[in-house]
Amino acid sequence: MRKNFPGYYCPTEDEFVEMWGACTFAIDANVLLNLYRYSPETREELIGILAAISDRLWVPYQAALEYHRDRIKVIEQQASAYDKLRELLSDTRNKLENDLRSVASAGRHPFISADRLLEKITTVFIEIEEELEGLGQEHPDLVDNDPIKNAIAALLEGKVGAPYSLERSSTIHKEGKTRYENEEPPGYRDASKGGIKQYGDLVLWFQIIDHAKESKGPVILVTDDRKDDWWLRFKGRTIGPRPELVNEMVSKADVLFYMYSTDPFMERARDYLERQVKQQAIDEVREIRKLDEDYLRARDIAGAALASKELLDSLNVAMKPTYDLIEGLRLAALPAQEMMESLRLAALPTQEMMESLRAAAQPTSDLLESLSIATRAAFESMDSLRLTAQLPSGIAEPDEGESDDQMEEDADSDALDVQTGE
Repeated sequence: MRKNFPGYYCPTEDEFVEMWGACTFAIDANVLLNLYRYSPETREELIGILAAISDRLWVPYQAALEYHRDRIKVIEQQASAYDKLRELLSDTRNKLENDLRSVASAGRHPFISADRLLEKITTVFIEIEEELEGLGQEHPDLVDNDPIKNAIAALLEGKVGAPYSLERSSTIHKEGKTRYENEEPPGYRDASKGGIKQYGDLVLWFQIIDHAKESKGPVILVTDDRKDDWWLRFKGRTIGPRPELVNEMVSKADVLFYMYSTDPFMERARDYLERQVKQQAIDEVREIRKLDEDYLRARDIAGAALASKELLDSLNVAMKPTYDLIEGLRLAALPAQEMMESLRLAALPTQEMMESLRAAAQPTSDLLESLSIATRAAFESMDSLRLTAQLPSGIAEPDEGESDDQMEEDADSDALDVQTGE
């Protein structure tokens, strides 16, 4: 089972020992960029660990490219943090002052002095602002003079992979389109970036696979990418790398593969490299990682809410012509409805009159029916008397059903008998 589905099994302790003893450590761009976010002590701790394994360090070309491309942006983010904090402090201070004055104006409190509280608050805020001002002035200008960049360059000299050709990159982009449609990791979470930028993680992944084929040894990727197209998660807990990634590495390069975020990588370095690593440095790296995860989670929630709103807005826009058509038909039908109602109301008196006439004519109809029956009876009586008067005595009335010819023959016979005296 483990051989058929390696991605669904965590490596054994023996396999971890083997990997840490002989693997290539592939470093992602975000690990290098985060060095600018750590305190100097934590930064030196991590660089020291990387230096201890420098003979097995390797950086995919895509990771090195992204590091250089995004370095200035990260430096600017760190430098602008002081201004953002000062702005936040100013807004908070103004709100506190306004709220306290509002409470004070509502009625004097026997034990709460708004002025005394405001004085203490002002003192604290001034101290914080002065401290921020000093820190901002001490913050190094790393744009032109960057010792972190120099340390990274020295550490990774000769350890950066080669770039892909345009033809190879184009082939990966085409394959990426199909993989992203099927949500095959990694990289499909970057599809919203559009263009070739959306395929950065996929290019990085193929470069790692190609390096594993050449080195024919296990690979450990150290990355601070938090997206779930790299990591398998369950109820907020990170289980390990996506099984599809492990399976693909085994099927294409036939080597072991595993992934770490920076803080667990530093923890495992204590065990497998037998190196002293300060817990304070690990805690700082972990805190920053969790802040990033919280930010991404909040961004995803906000993005989902925005997408739902945009969908509703799109549906409303798409349905507006239908709504307008229905409203137009309703308005067009109003005159016809009003005319039909008027005709119905106008017909009511006629209907009532016809009903009255029908009721009034009912006795006459009954009388005519009675007269008809009496007249028919009279005619029948008169016919009977007429027939009786015409027949001689002794001649019976013909039976019903006797034909006229038979009657005529009988009459002739009787006349002959009278003439002959018979």
